[in-house]
Amino acid sequence: MLVGLQYGDEGKARVVDHLAAGYDVIARFNGGANAGHTIATSDGTLRLRQVPSGVLHPRVSLYIGSGCVIRLQQLASEIEMLAGQGIDLAARLTISDRCPVVQPAHFLSDRRDGGRIGTTGNGIGPCYAELAARMRGGERSAFQLRDLMLDESRVFEQMAQLASQHTDEDIPGLIKEMRQAWQVVRPFVTHNPVALLERVEGGARVLFEGAQSVMLDVVQGAQPWVTSSHTLPSYAYVGGDLPCLYHRKTIGVAKAIVSRVGSGPLPTELGAERSEAYCADAGREGRGRADEAARFDPRALLAQGDAFSTGIAIRMLSNEYGTGTGRPRRVGLLDVAQLQLAVRQFGVDEVYLNKSDSLAVFAQTRDQCIPVVVGSRDGNAMRVMRFPAFDESVIPRDDATPLPPQLETLLEWLADVLGRPLRGIGLGPQRAQMRLFKTQP
Repeated sequence: MLVGLQYGDEGKARVVDHLAAGYDVIARFNGGANAGHTIATSDGTLRLRQVPSGVLHPRVSLYIGSGCVIRLQQLASEIEMLAGQGIDLAARLTISDRCPVVQPAHFLSDRRDGGRIGTTGNGIGPCYAELAARMRGGERSAFQLRDLMLDESRVFEQMAQLASQHTDEDIPGLIKEMRQAWQVVRPFVTHNPVALLERVEGGARVLFEGAQSVMLDVVQGAQPWVTSSHTLPSYAYVGGDLPCLYHRKTIGVAKAIVSRVGSGPLPTELGAERSEAYCADAGREGRGRADEAARFDPRALLAQGDAFSTGIAIRMLSNEYGTGTGRPRRVGLLDVAQLQLAVRQFGVDEVYLNKSDSLAVFAQTRDQCIPVVVGSRDGNAMRVMRFPAFDESVIPRDDATPLPPQLETLLEWLADVLGRPLRGIGLGPQRAQMRLFKTQP
């Protein structure tokens, strides 16, 4: 399976896209429409939230496991969007009927209260919470896709009743949208609890695609600033509906600069509390990429030598904005100590490092060095190693061009301290801008 090793947005989808040709099924096991997965192609950018990231490989099947929650309107919109691009999922996508359904009450509750945590407002957390609560006032309050299969009229009526407390909202309108979306989604739903297992027993190879990342796990992450599902690789077999005896290896994806959407700890954040407050205000006010492009010159910010300004510049130059929300992501230095712990704690076998090209921005800073956090001293002061920077002009544009020696040195050191092979690096956002390694770089 494949998981993110930091705080999300590591570029997991592009790695899945590169690996998909070697698998028969790409499967999701957690999360919902709060997961923004982006694949940049020569024909444009493909943005997915619930459909697995193997969509561009026609022979690869797609599976959404019972650990995922389904927002019908969003999933139906994705299916129709892909159909409009010539990607027919009719014989490829299978959805477990055990998936919980995001109800209007969940969406509206999350929109009202989720901002304090920094959620995407898609109702994911309240849906998982309702599943655990099971009943409200002596009546069942959580529903799965299999309930809709059995009696959709009754279930939609109950959902409307559960949302009736939101008196200022158009609940009938929301229910109507869900009914229409259900007609799009229904043909993909299976009642067979061993649908994926039967494929594997027949020889199929499965790659599980994790949403969010290990530092946002609902238990292992820093509560309450986490996602609402289990993001760890071991959960893939629970939420993905496959016995764990079929486990082969765990692939971890990180990126050379760290970012985080929403509130919560980010120890290496450039600008620290100032940056966190700035990004929170921007999220509330709907400011993002366009606003910063109009206000700032990233080259001038880098020359200032101020951590907060450097963070804004890196965000602008490396496009660190939320896939689904457009919110500015908080930006920090590569935290190698955090990566070492994640690799060890969660049994990661190999690593991909995206956005290696983003490190070129440090060539425009005053000391022209790439700072990497390797731990903390007494008093919580960070221990930083500095590597020589490389200019953007020497970033390879094809596989025949060697890597800059400065980057090669940093990658060799990183693989050594992690104790795991680096299997590939991202050198830009496009599909073709990934350098794969058969051996250590």
